[in-house]
Amino acid sequence: MKYKSCHLIEHGISINVDSIQACCLSREFNKGQLPIIEHYENNKINWDELFERKRKHRKHQKVQDLFLCEGCYNLREEDWDEEDYISFINFDHWSQCNSNCIYCGVQANKPKTKNNVLKAIKELIKLGKFKNNGEITFQGGEPTVLKEFDELLKLFLKEGSKVRVHSSGILFSRAIRNGLKKGAVTVVISPDSVTKETYKQVKRVDKSNKVWENIKHYRKGLKEEFKNLVKVKYIIIPGVNDTFEEITGFLNKIKELDIKSIIVDVEYTYANAHINNISPHVYMFMDYIEHFAQANGISYDLYDSALYADKNRQFEKISDFSIENLKNKIEQYKAENINQNIKYPN
Repeated sequence: MKYKSCHLIEHGISINVDSIQACCLSREFNKGQLPIIEHYENNKINWDELFERKRKHRKHQKVQDLFLCEGCYNLREEDWDEEDYISFINFDHWSQCNSNCIYCGVQANKPKTKNNVLKAIKELIKLGKFKNNGEITFQGGEPTVLKEFDELLKLFLKEGSKVRVHSSGILFSRAIRNGLKKGAVTVVISPDSVTKETYKQVKRVDKSNKVWENIKHYRKGLKEEFKNLVKVKYIIIPGVNDTFEEITGFLNKIKELDIKSIIVDVEYTYANAHINNISPHVYMFMDYIEHFAQANGISYDLYDSALYADKNRQFEKISDFSIENLKNKIEQYKAENINQNIKYPN
């Protein structure tokens, strides 16, 4: 039957510390995520209850959009199947991390305990309710400090799944490296800077050199068709790392390490507060990075907040990339727009 829905409503779950949701995506106006199970116990997920709830969500979508999903960029109209299975899983069930980013609410807002889910996932596979035609995502906390991470990763690779790992990059993971070499794992690392000083300000740990060294190791020796599986992310944080020198240095580092994929985002508390009046200098940086990527054969993608910011863009894309002109314009817009002055923790 043809109706408006998304792959996550249909066949996805996001496993949180104490609940299970359909996804972990941001909404344009921060309406929250779609709940499936409000509470589950350690290593115990009632799959019958979960699929019953997802059937109700599908039924609702056939006649009327789910309120929490309204306006999400993932929604599309197509013929959706009626089968009960899971093919998209986001793991977000722990909060431990080896950095302490100034913009991150995970460690502050989630309990320090975690649920183990390996046994429950093995049960899902044994029931024949898992299909490998989607993507497995690890974020959370930091995946490489999760005790069951390596075993979960190996399990999904055995099932033939594609896996995306969001990592701080502080710890080097042989499991991630092996998955990269097979073309089955994508790793996303977000240094948000190139200088040690800015990195330390953003992450509140002094690990910049280690992170860039690990990015280099993940990238080294990969087959040409797998090079873009190492993705380096830059979150534009107004008032912190939004300088021409910082972003230019970041781009030069990307080129030096032969990185083939850049992801750009806008810090979410700023974006949520200013979604309809993003400072033009933020858009100029987005355009500058995109222009650099295109000129150097690098893929360029936007994540949640940047996607919504771009959707609400009031500032036309720039075509004149004279460096001096660009630098002067950015400084001008920063001076004229006080809305970027959000106070971040020290």
